[in-house]
Amino acid sequence: MERVRSLAGRVNSSARRRVDDSYVGRSLGAREVIYLVAPTGYPNYGDEIIARTWLRHLARVRPQATVVLDCHSPGSANVLLRDAHPRMIVVDTLWQLTNHARDAEPSNPWEWVSRAAIDSGLAPRLAVGLDLLASSTTIHLLGGGYVNTVWPHHVSLFVAAEAVAQRSGARLVATGQGLVPTVDEPAWSALTAALGSFDVIDVRDSASEKALSDFDHVRLSGDDAWLALHRPMPPLYREEPPAAESGRDPGVVLCLQSDLTEKFRGPGGSGLEALTDLVRATLDAWDVPGSAVTVVEGIPGHDYEIPHRLGSRLDGARVLSFRDIWYHGLPAGRGDTWISTRFHPHLLAAAAGDPGVAIVPMPEYYSTKHRSLIDAGSAWTVVESGDAVPGRPTAGGFGDADRARAIEAKVASAHDIYPVAPLLAHRA
Repeated sequence: MERVRSLAGRVNSSARRRVDDSYVGRSLGAREVIYLVAPTGYPNYGDEIIARTWLRHLARVRPQATVVLDCHSPGSANVLLRDAHPRMIVVDTLWQLTNHARDAEPSNPWEWVSRAAIDSGLAPRLAVGLDLLASSTTIHLLGGGYVNTVWPHHVSLFVAAEAVAQRSGARLVATGQGLVPTVDEPAWSALTAALGSFDVIDVRDSASEKALSDFDHVRLSGDDAWLALHRPMPPLYREEPPAAESGRDPGVVLCLQSDLTEKFRGPGGSGLEALTDLVRATLDAWDVPGSAVTVVEGIPGHDYEIPHRLGSRLDGARVLSFRDIWYHGLPAGRGDTWISTRFHPHLLAAAAGDPGVAIVPMPEYYSTKHRSLIDAGSAWTVVESGDAVPGRPTAGGFGDADRARAIEAKVASAHDIYPVAPLLAHRA
């Protein structure tokens, strides 16, 4: 019986090898190890959408690949994204190195991280994770605005990825990057030196493109979340009828953060106080009752502070937690007017055709993000301070042509990075 089992095992292994080595197997990603790096799992709605989008895309075009997601909060990410790809492994190897070096080597943390990424003797507890990183055929840093003066130590992620690829021969890819406000020296030189070895450098805004003007292979294809609209799957948007069809007047959706707001200014104060005053004055000027308001949470614990401060002004409002919008979708496409400080609700609500006001809670960082969408065709109003109440916009978000153009640009970038064989084109 043991000999029979052994023979059966050898037959199965041989069959698997033949399948993996076949044209179809290679086309589906057999024996590929795609290593994704992303600030996922906090959770933050935009970061989670980007990770889920790429994982779902890879599930269509590389279902047989081993896909590793290296993020700072692997426990939460594993729960949030567990169904996104059939062969996903979630780790925090590079993020552990990066966060350790921020405190242990504060002057040039990327130097230690890049050494540790290829020498497990410096971080022996992570040796198994580093072996997995070394086996990667592609290292792909997903998009977002996590490498800038707000989080300069994240330069280590890029420098370490480049060090690993130099040794292993892995392809290096960065997509949808927002690098403004750019990190100071010497971090900027370390980042650009690493990017010089990247096969694909893809940014989400013209300011980041300009900052990398010395590179001749930088592409501007917009934020990675545009890929979510290529083959949208529920629950991207809630299945709720537009206001016109349900016989109600359009309401207002609020998505208002309390983090990174210290520099927001208004006539009577700054920070959360000024933001709260502006939103209250806007709702009053637009004559919006609390019962016509929907509150959306982008980051749990961060996006209820201003609604809480508004108190009875929001009596009767509907409140949708992060968990609710993650599982059931954004309340977009209903014709309601949005007031959002957060970038990805702006992108997705405007893409659904909703009008809105984007408030910039932090100069340069958020102004670059929101204005990148205006440049792409969003008709939203951008407000940089609380000095004046904006009028209620009547134009929708993105027109059909601008929306299609933005999606096509991101899809083209995805197809360049992960080509699809003609036989499997229906998956792309």
